[in-house]
Amino acid sequence: MDVVWVVLLGLLLGGYFVVDGFDIGTGVLLRRLGRGEGERRMLITAIGPFFLGNEVWLVAVGGVLSGAFPLVEDRVLGGLYPLVAAGLLIWVLRDAAVWFRSRQPSLRWRAGWDRLLVAASTAFAAFWGMVVGAALAGLPEPGTTAGAWQLTGPYALLWAAVLVTLFAAHGAIFLVARLRDDMATRARERAARLLRPAAALLVLAVGAGAVFVLPREWSVVLPVTGVGALAAGALWAADTAVRADRHARALVLSSAAVASPVLMVLLRLAAQLPEGTADAETLRTLGGLALAALPLAAAAQAWMWRAFRRPVDAGTVVFF
Repeated sequence: MDVVWVVLLGLLLGGYFVVDGFDIGTGVLLRRLGRGEGERRMLITAIGPFFLGNEVWLVAVGGVLSGAFPLVEDRVLGGLYPLVAAGLLIWVLRDAAVWFRSRQPSLRWRAGWDRLLVAASTAFAAFWGMVVGAALAGLPEPGTTAGAWQLTGPYALLWAAVLVTLFAAHGAIFLVARLRDDMATRARERAARLLRPAAALLVLAVGAGAVFVLPREWSVVLPVTGVGALAAGALWAADTAVRADRHARALVLSSAAVASPVLMVLLRLAAQLPEGTADAETLRTLGGLALAALPLAAAAQAWMWRAFRRPVDAGTVVFF
């Protein structure tokens, strides 16, 4: 039963990285790809139908973590409290920028919110990178707070750079499929510029972790570095696919790479997560709820993607 919940947590968090990753990446690239108010509005329209639905994945992660892994939640919220608090604030600012930027016709008003959206999206990606770096260093012990070195040291900052670049590349590939003409071309060019640097940064972060951070246990080092190598290869293959105009394949490959840090963290914490699970009765109750809710949520998400699969144009419904 413990293994089932660990897998479920990994699927939900990995799924969140994939689906909200292109929202975050679009925010990072907003002012680089959008050359004016109309184009920036179109970029937000491209993610609009999926924006709130994608965040449901993160809410589900919080529910599984608090219900099935209460001791792990205590260690994360207690040991990484400054980082988690900063991440929640950044999340609110990112969403506020999306909601409020089109509420006034003033170009100055919209430009200000656009700048905030770029800054908050970049900071949100960096936040998730620092969470990954801190988790790969190991969960803090109960009653302690992770040191500043673990939260903001070179390794955490390196992972911040990885996730900013990776989400931006993932978002650019998504936008190729959602946009038309010149904007799609610009998104394709941006993706081609970002994918190889993202692969290089990922290799550097995984290599540094294997040498300086991960425990000296082959059962941890080998699978974590193996996943990292496969993810870097996926990014390299995605770059080849983008240059060959095979965008669906590129999006699948970038999605696998974006989800890979979650798998690395689960492999690193494989021995600690089962120790933090709730009692058997709680897990059985939660399991019944999950069996009822998850298929409905998955069906709704699939319908939404099918309903809004066409590229954005002048007649596309504006959500924000």
